[in-house]
Amino acid sequence: MTVLRRRVAVAVVLALAWTFGIADVSAHPTPGSVAFVDLTVDGARIEQDVPIEELERALKQKLWVDGESAADVVRRHSGLLRAYAGEHLRVTAVGGAQPWEVDVVEITGHASDDGPRALFRFEVRAPPGEASASVHLHDDIVAHEVVTHYTTVYLRSEWAAGALSGPPQLVGTIHAGRNDVLITRDGSFWRGFRGVVAMGIEHIATGTDHLMFLFALLLAAPMTAHRGRWSARRETRDTLVTLARIVSAFTFGHSATLALSVLGGVALPVTFVEAAIAASILMTALHAFRPIFPRHEATVACVFGLVHGLAFATALTPRDAGRWQAAWTLLGFNTGIELAQLVLLALVAPWLLLLARTRAYQAFRVGGSLTAGVLASGWLIERTVGIPNPTGLALMWIEHHPVLLLLALAFSAIVARASEPVPVPAHDE
Repeated sequence: MTVLRRRVAVAVVLALAWTFGIADVSAHPTPGSVAFVDLTVDGARIEQDVPIEELERALKQKLWVDGESAADVVRRHSGLLRAYAGEHLRVTAVGGAQPWEVDVVEITGHASDDGPRALFRFEVRAPPGEASASVHLHDDIVAHEVVTHYTTVYLRSEWAAGALSGPPQLVGTIHAGRNDVLITRDGSFWRGFRGVVAMGIEHIATGTDHLMFLFALLLAAPMTAHRGRWSARRETRDTLVTLARIVSAFTFGHSATLALSVLGGVALPVTFVEAAIAASILMTALHAFRPIFPRHEATVACVFGLVHGLAFATALTPRDAGRWQAAWTLLGFNTGIELAQLVLLALVAPWLLLLARTRAYQAFRVGGSLTAGVLASGWLIERTVGIPNPTGLALMWIEHHPVLLLLALAFSAIVARASEPVPVPAHDE
């Protein structure tokens, strides 16, 4: 009967507003609330943005004083708002035996076009075994008293489905006649983990600058330096050891700063990080052309890996998801990065080693280092000066034809090796 009465009340209020102009709905629409739900590895994070004037109507008391900022209003009434919000938001699993534990972790105030607002942040923890279940969101923070109020609910991310980014999905609308929305889920912890691993793989596969950095490092691996020049080729075994050291050092570097960024909040300005990445590619390209740091490639790879790790972290945006989810996200994303690097190494290294045993490798190394240097210079100009990348068309072509480039490398290695003169065995006279 309660739901029926509320629906009747909503209908009556809207009819009166339309007929007598009491609320002048069309000219002065009532500001609504919006809620964003992030379903995490152990529960949920919810952000709900509520107009302060609607909170006043729900609480039946004055909160905001003319001239006072929204932040001051929230700070002055923090205890009242925290207790009130905690009583009017619940989450339960479909078929679950008990409500999930809800904590109001933060309330902040901010200005908006429709007046001052309060942003509530909730942390929700699921009972054991329910973290991947479909859930009911019971939310009547304003609607239990204000029958004209609407709250639009969006699902912003979902660990169990492997959806940690992308546009928010509309779940439903909460109002006086309906204070419950169902968020249907069809996932699991491992599906979520696989989704994060896929994110890491995709980040490397589509990150042309990271791939170019690795390529420039690999170019010099089969060579040894003498008097400031690349003069001799390493044996295959020594080359493989060098490659393993370089990739391991780069992995250690980017893993360290990725962990510090995701778990510890360490960050540098994005423009600086992106420019530093371009500079790292340019330096490794110059090294592949002429030795700059011979026998120290692994150390340099580790140092530059620290910078690349900060860039990797920008792809995660965990939205304050909690330590457990941040840790699992970090592990999965980093695993994806390493898998992508290993696949790249497995695809490129055999042809690079074959080509390195031919006289054509010097020309290939010089051409590859110059190409990487030109592309790095384009990125550096774009990221420091702010003008369009002068190598944009070449980059676009490279990004759209990775398979063709790999086939060209394989074909070149095979032809170069087949063209090598066959040594004539010596004969005893």
